[in-house]
Amino acid sequence: MNALGALRKGVEEANLAPHIGIAMGRGLKLFTEYLPHHYPAFAEQFRAATDLTVEQYLGCATALCMFIQQRGPDGPLFVAHTVAASTTYKDIFPKFFSLESQTPEQLRISFWRDFDKAGYKVLRERPIMVAADGRGMILDPTFFIERISTGALFHVAKGKGRGDSMRIFSAFGDAFEDYVAETLGRMYPRRPGLIDRVMFQVVGSDAHGKGFEIDAVLLDIEQAVVFEAKAVFLREEAVTSANLVDFVAALNASYGASVDGTERDKGVAQLAWSIGAIVRDEWVGEHGELAGLSNVYPVLVAHDTRLDSPALGQFLEREFRTLLGPVPDGKRVAPLTVMTVQDLENLEQSIMDFRLVDLLSDYSRAFPDRLRSLHNYIAFSDYASKIRLNDFLLDASIAMYDVLLRDLFTVSSHEDKGTGQ
Repeated sequence: MNALGALRKGVEEANLAPHIGIAMGRGLKLFTEYLPHHYPAFAEQFRAATDLTVEQYLGCATALCMFIQQRGPDGPLFVAHTVAASTTYKDIFPKFFSLESQTPEQLRISFWRDFDKAGYKVLRERPIMVAADGRGMILDPTFFIERISTGALFHVAKGKGRGDSMRIFSAFGDAFEDYVAETLGRMYPRRPGLIDRVMFQVVGSDAHGKGFEIDAVLLDIEQAVVFEAKAVFLREEAVTSANLVDFVAALNASYGASVDGTERDKGVAQLAWSIGAIVRDEWVGEHGELAGLSNVYPVLVAHDTRLDSPALGQFLEREFRTLLGPVPDGKRVAPLTVMTVQDLENLEQSIMDFRLVDLLSDYSRAFPDRLRSLHNYIAFSDYASKIRLNDFLLDASIAMYDVLLRDLFTVSSHEDKGTGQ
């Protein structure tokens, strides 16, 4: 039993690192477009917390990604005090390293003293190691790339009171819902003269008058896919806990029903209430568009990519099924699908070659117990050859590279005159 946490963590860390370009594009969009809409003070508070702009922070992370590839003559090694030393970022990188790096001594102490409580948290928060002589390396590519799409959020929330911190994370959750909605909107764009295939922010109520709001519903004749987007993060101590009961409780607290009624129901609980009302004809939509559905696919879209670890879907499916209630004869509610943000991004352009309901149907037929994640099912199925890279996010990451090149190598007009260039 004592090895459960370590085994769980080992399985999680066996997952592939996110695609660098996609992570860059997502981070840029979330922190410069979506989040400021819900939390206008974010850029100012990030600058106050880090002495960097969001763009500078993301630019430093983007530049250092070359050392993940390990193709240079020195492999993954770099010298911290020479990084961008002859560019306009010469005073910016030291600030970035102070935020994201640690010394070998700090790493040794934290692992030796606090590992039983904090696990890999210290490595997740500071995935770069820099020695006293300046030699540095990125210790964990997965953690480092994850910092691109989460690091700025945690730097702002760090040190704030519980109330302020909750407001920041709540705003990020709203921003993520917008991000998911716009991704689905690009997947299923509106066509003049045709009925919209996707409905967003659908408000309804069950037979008892209990209200709910659905993030998105995809209509497919007599079938529907109901989406709920959630940007919450499992605590590291919960993932590494040897106590399975504690881990499942943390999972349900993040994505399930409120136990004591003091917090809102989340994720799978919201899906259960809304889908239950739909299949029991307690609510059929404002214009009856959800009446007569024979098959419904519940999908939880999670920002935390750790949810694609094997068997986590089974825990959440059990919670969903417990909360769903009776399903009438002739109606079917498929097993819960946990779709990480990476899965959704991978599907954005890929559905030109297949229907999403067919993918979910095949996945449910192959793994109704949800012991295998959607990501891993796709990777070992015929769908793998049909997955296309997300051009929307890749274009955003290329724009980030262009900005970085401009900022790194801009030469002042005075220097131009002095060099004759």
